[in-house]
Amino acid sequence: MPVIRVSKPDLERLVGRVLSNEEIMDLLPRVKCEVEVISEDGVIEYEATHDRPDLFSVEGLARALRGLLGLEMHRYSFVDEGYKAYAKSIPKRPWVAFAIVKDLDLDDEAVQQMMQLQEKLALTYGRRRRKASIGVYDLDRIKPPIYYELKSPVSTRFVPLNEVKEMSLQEILVETEKGRMYGYLLRGWDKYPVLRDSKGRILSMPPIINSEDTKVTVNTRNVLIDSTGLDPKTVVDVVTIMATSIAERSRTGRIVFVDTIYPDKSVLRAPNSKGRRIELSRSMVSEILGVEVPDEKIIESLARMGYNVSVEEDRIIAEAPCYRIDVFRDVDVVEDIAMAIGYEVIGRAAEEMPPATHPGRIHPLEFLSRIMRRILVGYGFVEVVNYMMSNPRIQLEMMGLRDEIILVENPKMEKYTGLRRWLTPGLLEVYFENYEKEPRIMIFEVGDVAIPDKKSETGARIERRMALLISHPKATLTDGIAYINVVLNRLKIRPVYKKAKIPGFLEQRTAKIMIGDVEVGFVGEIHPKILYERGAENPVVVAEITLDKLLEIISSQQT
Repeated sequence: MPVIRVSKPDLERLVGRVLSNEEIMDLLPRVKCEVEVISEDGVIEYEATHDRPDLFSVEGLARALRGLLGLEMHRYSFVDEGYKAYAKSIPKRPWVAFAIVKDLDLDDEAVQQMMQLQEKLALTYGRRRRKASIGVYDLDRIKPPIYYELKSPVSTRFVPLNEVKEMSLQEILVETEKGRMYGYLLRGWDKYPVLRDSKGRILSMPPIINSEDTKVTVNTRNVLIDSTGLDPKTVVDVVTIMATSIAERSRTGRIVFVDTIYPDKSVLRAPNSKGRRIELSRSMVSEILGVEVPDEKIIESLARMGYNVSVEEDRIIAEAPCYRIDVFRDVDVVEDIAMAIGYEVIGRAAEEMPPATHPGRIHPLEFLSRIMRRILVGYGFVEVVNYMMSNPRIQLEMMGLRDEIILVENPKMEKYTGLRRWLTPGLLEVYFENYEKEPRIMIFEVGDVAIPDKKSETGARIERRMALLISHPKATLTDGIAYINVVLNRLKIRPVYKKAKIPGFLEQRTAKIMIGDVEVGFVGEIHPKILYERGAENPVVVAEITLDKLLEIISSQQT
């Protein structure tokens, strides 16, 4: 999670009242921020979760705290003043969005926070500027409209930010720190992207560096914000967060739309002025929280979190703030209700509910999972715990599958873009990281997988699985069958093995695991081609069993 540094006096100024250290330690976790330190010289360091980029600066944090404290929220005024921008065809980085914020009062701390927000957004949400980069400029030094286009890397020149001499675009990549750090993003380009105004002045060379001539200072009163990137939603989200955060420093809260016109005459308007509109049922809120919450309390809580709320018959309509790009579903809205009320308050209410009529007991599936772990550990296996998040390259491409996985809508890391559909690829990744350290590897994992299923209400079927991996110089299919027999025999189950064909496995050395007429899993040898590509020499045997099916079989035998 990104670590954010803010000035305590600046936070108090934006909140509108003095905050004790105890209050800060109490309030920040309630908006999912973890306080790292509050120094004696008034610097607060905290970690903000990746799904709340609106909290990556003091302005967003102050806005959230004002809501929790029931203080008046800063109101934004979204206006159309006819600003236009023009985007030429740039296939490798096609999208750009703009916004303007006016009537600012800035000081050194405000400028530092603006730059911090810009960098943290580009680092996390922008995937180190690959997916999106950001620029902020002094609008009064610019003559609109703005043009996004490709220029010669040799003949195009400007003074990069924090430099004193003019450089060509090519020289910037070599001679500046940002150029050396992010130049790889333009590797292979014949011409480089720039932003320029109607007088030809270069504003920036995205996604590398801005111009010194248009930088923001304490004397800046109006700013232009841009984001260039790979998809339109991302660039609009980024400028929305930047604009609404910067507008916390505006006397009037005036945010101005900019329409970007593309070669096909389509128009992309930014920033967003409204968030998602979510419908809630009264019963659903109480069901999720576990306590009864009156309508007036729901409405009051959402208003404190910045929502616009209306009531229609038995439904509550909640419109999220435009900067809350993490709000997708009704459960996200209920989470905000819980944070506004306070988990400690909800907890006290839950304690007053009638006691349970029976003692707690372990779920049968968890009980079976524990048995599996004990058996395998007893035979010398080491348990690994991988994330349920994965990506198509590991889950599908590595093994040659043509299936699908459940993808997340707004991934924060390239490594975790979806949910795993089987455990085998994760075990192989652990093996590839460790095969040089040990000549004999025996590992296993017990965990959930998500399989796309159109028949399911959610579009996915969750299964609990157990998988094991064996590797040593003489490992064969027989090793895998032997251990599966041992495990299932301990459960008084006798499996049968039938020839199977599974992508990524040797066809003649792979089998389905059958119990009666039910296929509960597979066991086989990984194809040598996959191993050789990663430099592994020893054969690898993998088995994977669906514990849900196994539990059904055990239950049927007991009845």
